[in-house]
Amino acid sequence: MSPENKIFVKNLPQGCGGGDWISSWGAAMLLPSNPSEQIPSSPGLEGSTLRQQIRTSFGGSKLSLVISNEFGDRPLVIESASISRLKSPDSYEILPETARELTFLKSASFAVEAGERIATDPLDFKVGPFEDLAITFKLSSAPAGEKTLTCHTASRCSTWITPGSHVFDNDFSGIQTTTSWYYICRLDVLSARGGRTLVCFGDSLTDGASVTTNGFSTYPQELARLVQKDENLKNLSVINMGIGGTALYYFGEDCGKKRFDRDVADTLGAKYAVMLYGVNDIGASKEDISERLIEEYKNIITKCREKGIKIIGCTITPFKGNAYYSELHENIRKKVNEFVFSKDSGFDGVVDLASAMASKSEPETLEREYISVWNDYLHFNDGGYKHVAKTVYEYIKNFIAKEK
Repeated sequence: MSPENKIFVKNLPQGCGGGDWISSWGAAMLLPSNPSEQIPSSPGLEGSTLRQQIRTSFGGSKLSLVISNEFGDRPLVIESASISRLKSPDSYEILPETARELTFLKSASFAVEAGERIATDPLDFKVGPFEDLAITFKLSSAPAGEKTLTCHTASRCSTWITPGSHVFDNDFSGIQTTTSWYYICRLDVLSARGGRTLVCFGDSLTDGASVTTNGFSTYPQELARLVQKDENLKNLSVINMGIGGTALYYFGEDCGKKRFDRDVADTLGAKYAVMLYGVNDIGASKEDISERLIEEYKNIITKCREKGIKIIGCTITPFKGNAYYSELHENIRKKVNEFVFSKDSGFDGVVDLASAMASKSEPETLEREYISVWNDYLHFNDGGYKHVAKTVYEYIKNFIAKEK
């Protein structure tokens, strides 16, 4: 993938029935960073049943699943596929009576060619916000190598793999459990007219590093809950397009500047983006990169304007106590945050997460009660992500109200 080579989705659903197609769930695709832990082996993906769970942020009367083989070197062949309601996030068991077949171009067995994404045929399947759904594939051919597996590692929820074909049942044995998503990158739903999508774009602080597995407590998930409680914002979906360990412009194909079109601009119904990006650029820097980071912010802002997306910038949160911290890196953070706050930044709005998450007595450090279970002074714990979500929500509810 490169900035010049966007990935188009084959069979993308078109408007029908007086509604709008918007994204209710999403995950940014990448290659496994630790193949020994993240590539299933016992059993492997090929020849097995793969059951994955997602939690919606928004409801609709129809749905379509986007499946990706963008890093594959050969076709991903799906013998059979279903979507159903899950009994519990902690269990692979589905409610079999809710299972429905997913098809592509009206075929129950289909292939996703190397380098491609496809959308399954629109399916009449009424779903509400915060439903736990199971997506189950029987895979006959599955690119699953270190440089060919299309996935999202660290999904923060359980995935189950079992030998044989069990797409519509719970007859699982010899199970391997992982916490990654494989090949699935978006669930789009047909909403009532007026539905809109807010995309949370960033690194591990958006992706949700250190949250409790199956707790669904990343900041975008917490934000979605707050949004759905607000009568003025109930037509807004919230999806998470964070990738842990990535930078805005460092570190290859996963960096924000290269994946923006794929993960933000091309998301169905995208009207708003909240960007929290830059701490990994700063942490890896050997010199003052503030001007370069600001330049990349401006490039993203320009792209949002071209697509009609309102972009809200977040100030970079403090990290003193982490290995990233130095006087150089702290000065970069301050310069970049000053730009974000400036009147000529180009952001449509700004959320001051740096102040919200900082210690009152030592603003270069995270507030102690928000520091992750890893005690790394960089990431947040479940309560910290909840506070991020509340801070973002308090801003966007007023921001969107002013647009009306």
